[in-house]
Amino acid sequence: HFEKMLYDNGQLLSLYAEAFALTRKPLYKKVMEETIAFVSREMTSQEGGFYSALDADSEGEEGKFYTWTYDEFQETLGVSAALIAEYFNVEKEGNWEKNQNILYRTIAEDVFAKKHGLDRTAFSDLLHNSKLKLLEKRKERIRPGLDDKILCSWNGLMLKGLVDAYAILQVTSILELALRNAHFIVDKLMRKQVDKASLYRSYKDHKAYLEGYLDDYAFVIEAFIALYQITYDESWLAHAEELCDYAVDNFYDEEEGLFYYTSGDSQLIARKKELFDNVIPSSNSAMAQNLYRLSLLLDRREYKDISERMMNNMLNILDTDPAYLSNWATLYMEMMQPSVEVAIVGEQYKKFSKTLLSHYMPNRIFVGTENESTLPMLRDRTAIDGKTTIYVCFDQACKMPVHTVEAALEQLAGNGMLS
Repeated sequence: HFEKMLYDNGQLLSLYAEAFALTRKPLYKKVMEETIAFVSREMTSQEGGFYSALDADSEGEEGKFYTWTYDEFQETLGVSAALIAEYFNVEKEGNWEKNQNILYRTIAEDVFAKKHGLDRTAFSDLLHNSKLKLLEKRKERIRPGLDDKILCSWNGLMLKGLVDAYAILQVTSILELALRNAHFIVDKLMRKQVDKASLYRSYKDHKAYLEGYLDDYAFVIEAFIALYQITYDESWLAHAEELCDYAVDNFYDEEEGLFYYTSGDSQLIARKKELFDNVIPSSNSAMAQNLYRLSLLLDRREYKDISERMMNNMLNILDTDPAYLSNWATLYMEMMQPSVEVAIVGEQYKKFSKTLLSHYMPNRIFVGTENESTLPMLRDRTAIDGKTTIYVCFDQACKMPVHTVEAALEQLAGNGMLS
């Protein structure tokens, strides 16, 4: 389908970041880079929010903006058209409807280059330039409709995707895009009061409206937790904690031990609970993960108690229907094995962190500071002998402090936490 959804792109960024960290396949890196370029170019507002979707149709035809006839392809690319057409499976009679072609690949760049006796780098450059020419030509077409409302929950998913991509790629522009969006959420979608903070659900025409639902809180909290762990700016953890407290106070059902989708102030007749993971994780499974991770970061036992109760409520269904509870299953696995807890203190804490975060380490919590912090995981931890010091712990049981990334990686590998 040709419709471009923000929530798909955000989640795919997280997925490809994890895949690249594990495999180091260049294709996964390219997918991340091109996805970020697309979202930045097509789905980002001037204020830093992300739009919801691009339509499938233009001029009344599905996919017209994105497909190519063989002749258009030839005219645009000239002498390189035949080679690039083979790479993208472009056919004279079309590979889709009405003699149109969808550009898709069935062979890796390096394999294709070798097949044609081409230098891999030269072919990669040719492919890149060909894409730029096609994009330039496409600008002449009538664009699909843009759904320009900015949804809080979907922005949270996209923000998390950008954070995950930055952790692996370490490209400054990715972090800048992420921070711009995070500040947009705080400035435009977050309502700060004296003793609490809450979220709006939607934003359009410079105005926020509708009270936030549970998925708004769940995905924004998740993104802020992740953002702290690449910036070490504790304000993001403070925002996450504020929003989590509000969600517990206004959405949590004490009797059943799960969260309603709407707050107690909602005007809806019935209040449902969203339990099953679908194209987006359920708001309950995301909140359970948030509570579990914040309990480790902030040493708040009540958060862990709620998270564990939620998990226990789902165990029977998880045993019989795991395909509908994939995010719950992820949390279950995290709870069943000790989390990696890495605290870094000293002048080079950000540099050390960047190297460590580039490794595949799915079940981990990172904290860091140059001097001191009130965070529980950093309390009484110092830069020993004035050297940046790394503390590697597993379920609060810590190894000997070390002063190099290599030594920390050895400790992590020794506990089977690196692939």
